[in-house]
Amino acid sequence: MHKQRAIKTLMVMTIGIFLSACQSGGERSPVVTPQKMICGATIPAQITLFSPEIAVLVFEGKSYDLDRIITASGVKYGNRSIEYWNKGVDAMITRKDGTVASCMFLPKSGI
Repeated sequence: MHKQRAIKTLMVMTIGIFLSACQSGGERSPVVTPQKMICGATIPAQITLFSPEIAVLVFEGKSYDLDRIITASGVKYGNRSIEYWNKGVDAMITRKDGTVASCMFLPKSGI
């Protein structure tokens, strides 16, 4: 009896620890520090990865939740409005209308 009770207690504690590690209220923590970019000559942008499958792009004053898109080369995220592609130091943002902005990552201390 004591062994079964100890197992149940351990299971409840494990579940509690797991649930406390999960975030509530829609808050998310990034897995990668937000990466700032400059697109074109003057447009600031920022990409933040929240998991390998989810990213948030801030571009032209708007925030976009993006999902991972399988690509043969580099990393690509997108939604119905916009796509973000990155390989190495190169990045591109493609708008729904097909226009493309080439982007350059900014060093942590700025330009």
